[in-house]
Amino acid sequence: MNRVWKRALERLDQQIALAHLALVPERPALLIFMFHVLFEDERVPARHLVDPQQHITTRIFAEFITYYQAHGYAFVAPADVLAGLDPGGKYVLITFDDGYYNNHLALPILRRYGVPATFFISTHHVQANRAFWWDVVYRERQRRPLSPADQQAEHALLKTLRHDEVDDYLRAHFGEACLQPVSDLDRPFTPAELRAFAREPEVVLGNHTAHHAVLTNYAPPAAQQELAECQQYLAQLTGSAPVAVAYPNGNHSPAVLAAAAQVGLQLGTTVQAGKNYLPLTPQAGCLQLKRFLLWGNQDVQAQCALFRTDFHLKQLLRPARA
Repeated sequence: MNRVWKRALERLDQQIALAHLALVPERPALLIFMFHVLFEDERVPARHLVDPQQHITTRIFAEFITYYQAHGYAFVAPADVLAGLDPGGKYVLITFDDGYYNNHLALPILRRYGVPATFFISTHHVQANRAFWWDVVYRERQRRPLSPADQQAEHALLKTLRHDEVDDYLRAHFGEACLQPVSDLDRPFTPAELRAFAREPEVVLGNHTAHHAVLTNYAPPAAQQELAECQQYLAQLTGSAPVAVAYPNGNHSPAVLAAAAQVGLQLGTTVQAGKNYLPLTPQAGCLQLKRFLLWGNQDVQAQCALFRTDFHLKQLLRPARA
């Protein structure tokens, strides 16, 4: 299917989905949202110090929260999900991945609207004050650009490597100092900052492995060790171990799910888009929950409406699997 037809189908799908939403009550569900970097305003990404990822500013983040509150959604934390949600309700779980210091900008907004958020932390980055590999690549490729295809291939390659291999690649291509953060925009929390942040009632910490490890690249014992190291550090830092995990890059497998359960994790989030329909069955589904991505450089209200929809034409047009 060529691009013109794809775009036409996408527009038609959105129109039908929104019409369905206007006519048919929403099915009870938990909507989980994944954020990463948070900017003070629209001018900051132009400094090119950090991969802008979703282009989310504090204004957009506040707009997102007010939209769902206005449409009758309750905001919850992982413990609420595990305790059991009303099977007739509508819920939102906010998550931030990685452990960026800039995530502290979310706190005044969370306080203003009285909602919690879960922050999934890659603990070695906090301990070592280490930059995230995609930010290193983003900065360096501003100076030494690649073609779009080569840049996509470089990212794809790095996602297939273990964390020590990623570090070796970055140092070989960009120099020994490349993993040092260059500003408050790209750096992780310090241990003291994270400890103080975790004390806030709106803040929940979660597991994002020790080294932002794509767990399916590791043998099962090593994958479990990545999860266990993160659990142990956060428990030591804050006094309690997380109950929730976000799998880096969304990668999981039966072995990864077993490893997560083995270290005490009860709720797991992927990067597959979709609503999590209620009632949830903790034994079967809480370690593989879906998450949406909100894009700050697109119409926020329209995206939020589409996330609520329960009917999509493109799902009907997909070929049946044997």
